Amino acid sequence: MAPANISVYPAKQHFAATAQKLGATSGVIFVRGGDIIVHPDSDTEYEFHQDSSFYYLSGVIEPGYAAAYDIASSTAILFANHVSADEAVWVGVPASLDEQRATYGFDQAHYTHDIESVISALRPERIFALAHHSTENLGSAASIDTERLLDAVHEARVFKDDHEIAIMRRANAISSAAHEVLMREAKQGMNEAELRGRFVGLVLAQGCSYEAYGSIVARGRNAAVLHYTKNNMALADASAMVLVDAGGSLSCYASDITRTWPIGAAFSAECRAIYAVVLAMQKAVIEACAPHRQWQDMHLLACRVAAQGLVELGMLRGDLDDIMARHVVGYFMPHGIGHLIGIDTHDVGGYPRGTERINAPGLRYLRARREMLPRMAFTVEPGLYFVDAILAEARDTPAVAQHIDFGVVAKYRAVGGVRIEDNIIITETGCDNLTTCPKEIAEIESIRATAYQ
Repeated sequence: MAPANISVYPAKQHFAATAQKLGATSGVIFVRGGDIIVHPDSDTEYEFHQDSSFYYLSGVIEPGYAAAYDIASSTAILFANHVSADEAVWVGVPASLDEQRATYGFDQAHYTHDIESVISALRPERIFALAHHSTENLGSAASIDTERLLDAVHEARVFKDDHEIAIMRRANAISSAAHEVLMREAKQGMNEAELRGRFVGLVLAQGCSYEAYGSIVARGRNAAVLHYTKNNMALADASAMVLVDAGGSLSCYASDITRTWPIGAAFSAECRAIYAVVLAMQKAVIEACAPHRQWQDMHLLACRVAAQGLVELGMLRGDLDDIMARHVVGYFMPHGIGHLIGIDTHDVGGYPRGTERINAPGLRYLRARREMLPRMAFTVEPGLYFVDAILAEARDTPAVAQHIDFGVVAKYRAVGGVRIEDNIIITETGCDNLTTCPKEIAEIESIRATAYQ
C-alpha cells in the first residue's frame, strides 16, 4: 500500500536525480529495502522502519522490496515482496504488481525472486549499490561499485521536490496544531508523560505514522538536558517553563518543532527575559536565510544576537566582538543552530565530502556546514541553556570567564533552558517557514490563560 496522502510516488524522478548526482550515463542503480527483524528468543518483531535511502528511491514502506534503475534507458524497476497464501492470512493480500508499479511511479514491476533474471537481461557493465545493501544473486557479470552511490543519493535527498515539500508542509501543520493543543490543555500538576502521550495521539489521529524522533517534554531544569527523554516528572512549579520538542512523521517525512512555554498562565520575569532573547535569535536567522549564504554564518548570527541580549541582561560583559571571538555564547548554546531535515529528522548531506567541522564551542556540534540553496530544508532552533557542567568549564577558562557575570547566571539558573524550533525551505529569494505554531510571548500567554479558565 502507498503511504498516506500520495497518489503517485515520484520514484523515477528520484532515481533520475540520483543518477545526475552520480554523474553516470550508463549502468544500473540497485537498492534493497529493509527486512523484518525479530527479537531474539521471541516471535515478536521490532517495529519496522524503512531504509531511508530506499524509501527516497521507491516510496515503499513495506519490508522485503528492492528496486533498480537502468540509467541509459531511464527505466525504473520495482521488485515486490511475494506474499504467499499462508502469509496473506496474517498480513493481508497485497496489491497486484501492476497496481504497485503505477502507485509508486515505476516503469516495470516484478517479484523479488526475479531479480537475477531481470538484472541479467539489462546487461549492465556496472551496478551502483549501497555498501550496506546486499548485492548477492544479481546474476550479472557487471562490476559492482559500492563507493559512489551513497554520496549521490544523499546529495539528491538534500533538494526537496514539490511532492516532498507538500508532505513536509502537512506534517508541520499537524504537529504545529498538536503543540498548540498542549499549550491550551496543560496544567500545573500534570506529568511530562501525559503531554507526550497527548501529542503522539494527536499526530497519529491526523495521519502521521509515528513520532519522527523520541519526543522531549522537559520541565524546568530538565530543559538543560538537550536530549532529555525520561519524560516522567510532574509539572509542579507554575513559575517554571516546559520545553516540548516533538514532531510527527508523515509518509516517512519528519517534522521537528520545539516550543517552550510557562507551566502557569504567564512567564516569570526571568523566563520571559531568556525566552525573548531566544525568540530574537530565531527571528534574525529566519529573516537572513536565503540562497548562497553559508549555514555556519546563520549560527554565528544567532550567537551575536544572543550575545547582545545577554549583555543587556547583565549576564555577559565586555566588547561584543571579543565575546564572539572567544565563543562565549557557545557555553550557553552548546548545539548548532539547526540541521537539514527530510526523511530523517537529522537528514543527510550536512557535510559534503571534504568539509571539516569547526572545533569551537557550539560550532563543533553544527550538523550542517554548507551553502544554502533553493529547495533545501532546515530546522532553525536557537536555544539558551544553563548547564552546570558547561558553565563550570567556562568559569575555569579565564578568557571566557572574564565576560560572564556568574552572579547573574545564578539568578537565571532555574530557567533550565529555552529552545524555539521551526522548519524552513530555502526559496529563490529567502525562505518559507512551514511551522505555524504560535511563538510570540503575547500569543503564548493568551493561550496559556485558557488552560486555567
